[in-house]
Amino acid sequence: MTMEELVHAGAPELPAGWFYRVTSNGFCFEVQVREWRRRFGSRQHGYALVRSDEVDGLTAIVAACRHAVRRMEEEDEHWRKRRDVAKYLGDYDPREKR
Repeated sequence: MTMEELVHAGAPELPAGWFYRVTSNGFCFEVQVREWRRRFGSRQHGYALVRSDEVDGLTAIVAACRHAVRRMEEEDEHWRKRRDVAKYLGDYDPREKR
């Protein structure tokens, strides 16, 4: 199956250079959202386990793709908020004048 076919089936479209990887550890299946790197292969940005209670395999994979992208976006938002708070690290001592 190609990325185009997966997106046509309902998986979120990914930016250029990004792809989905479906893996198995023998007990469960996992969908990963990955980005190609210039060196050393690819980097994982998000993941989701594939649920086996879906109607069919493709539906299960597409649902996991959606969940993996949603999880990745939530994680990105979390780190953006942390960076925003980190700007204010330091002492706020009223005795200190600038």
